[in-house]
Amino acid sequence: MNDMGLLDKAAASDNEDPKPKAKAKRKAATKAKPAKAVKAKPTKAERPAKVKKARAPRARPMELSDEYELASKMNRRISSLVNFIINFGVLFAALFIASADTGVITTILFATSGAIIILNAIFIPMRFSRNLGQFVSRTKYVRGDGTNPLFLHGIMANTAGLLALIGLIFVATQFQKLSEADNTGAIIFFSLGTIFIIMWFVDRYLRSGSAMGQGLYDLAFRAYLVKYVPTEEEKATGIWSRLENMGNFGDQLIKRQEDRKAKRDIKKAESEAAAELEAAAEQEAAEDEAASDDD
Repeated sequence: MNDMGLLDKAAASDNEDPKPKAKAKRKAATKAKPAKAVKAKPTKAERPAKVKKARAPRARPMELSDEYELASKMNRRISSLVNFIINFGVLFAALFIASADTGVITTILFATSGAIIILNAIFIPMRFSRNLGQFVSRTKYVRGDGTNPLFLHGIMANTAGLLALIGLIFVATQFQKLSEADNTGAIIFFSLGTIFIIMWFVDRYLRSGSAMGQGLYDLAFRAYLVKYVPTEEEKATGIWSRLENMGNFGDQLIKRQEDRKAKRDIKKAESEAAAELEAAAEQEAAEDEAASDDD
């Protein structure tokens, strides 16, 4: 009986359909959301250190002959300084003395000053095409082809400073008289003084802005201030040779100025080199200190 029961159970189990195994469902892969790109802040580029531009040499004008070299700034300064001392030295002395004494001495000084100015500004340039300042600085005004400019150029260029001084006196003395009833003379002198002053300023402005150092009258007459060496024919005796010998004094002044400039350049280079070495030493010390802190 027991065997029959076991057989019935086995048959029943065979008749039962086997249940299918549950398959594991794959989870849908979640798509990864792309991360938002973070915009990198633009780093400010370091400004390059300013490098001083080397001054280009003055271009030679097409009209000027290759035989001539334009006068340097040092030549111009010496010429202007010498002319200023010669033209106005005695005049300023006369004005200083006249403030305390108006005797015969001041009259003689004023007459002497006027004679010196006329001699240096008019007669010497008309005779030698150069004034005393240009003899000392070894310079001369020439045209593009090497010829001397018209004599009016020398007179106008040499008297520009004097006329500006006279114009200043006219403006200062006639300004209060403009309000008077009979002011015709005051208006004339005031206008002349104003014109003289304006022309001087225009001349200085053009000279400072010109690559060739040409002022108002130089441009009008196409004249150039050049370094000048006298020829054998010009090396004569008498007053000409004495005037040419004044150039030796100018050469000494130029040499002294160049020596001083060279010394200043050397000192400046040494100080810059010392500053660079000090900065490099400080940077190296800072790097060593940072390395020791990391250790």
